[in-house]
Amino acid sequence: MNHPVPRLLNLPRLAAIGAIMLLSGCLTIEEHYTFKKDGSGTMEYVMDLSEIGSMMDALGSSDQGEDGGKKAKQKKKDKAQDDSMLAGMEAQAKQLEQLQGIKKVKMKTEKDGYLGRLSFAFADVAALNRALNVLMPDSTRPDRQFFRWEGAVLVRTGSAYARNLGTEMTGDGSDSLDISQVLESMKYKFSFAFANDVQDVGAAYGVVVDRPKPKQLELATDWRVIMNDPKALDLRIVLDK
Repeated sequence: MNHPVPRLLNLPRLAAIGAIMLLSGCLTIEEHYTFKKDGSGTMEYVMDLSEIGSMMDALGSSDQGEDGGKKAKQKKKDKAQDDSMLAGMEAQAKQLEQLQGIKKVKMKTEKDGYLGRLSFAFADVAALNRALNVLMPDSTRPDRQFFRWEGAVLVRTGSAYARNLGTEMTGDGSDSLDISQVLESMKYKFSFAFANDVQDVGAAYGVVVDRPKPKQLELATDWRVIMNDPKALDLRIVLDK
């Protein structure tokens, strides 16, 4: 089954937004999880392109007078409502509603359509994996097992989705611009909340791990790490039994 990928770039805006992307990166993806003792839980997937919106506002107002700037901003807001840059997430939400073991699917956009939040509840990791294959499709392995339990250890295996997205956002890297700085400005974040305390965490080099509370984890990295290491988003979380 072919799953739609969030449509990041609206073709009429491609040149302007592409230039902005090369200057700033302008992307943050977040995965937020809660796990209960029985293996069920919730997940929220966030795609944040709001910096593009701010820059598009600046571009729209810099070349026009005050009235022209207001009209351009309103036109952008109207366009975002009708043809969201994250419209693919809305299609994915509809797919999630049809999956076994998935319920309470909610999709909302913020910041003029430049930030999308898709959340759902899952019955177990099998259901969670089905949902993640919709959210983060990997053509090399369409039925990827993102999460699995090994006793009290939760193992996450990343896919090619993030690396492919990085390639789409930055091209082949042959431009004279220092692509590494762009990749470093693009962020990927995780958070986890468990019923039991976290005993240990195994993460790739370049992934920052924070443990704000005994049962919580927060992790963050950037696309330079992701592009350099195919296993950058692999995790191994050991819980107290």
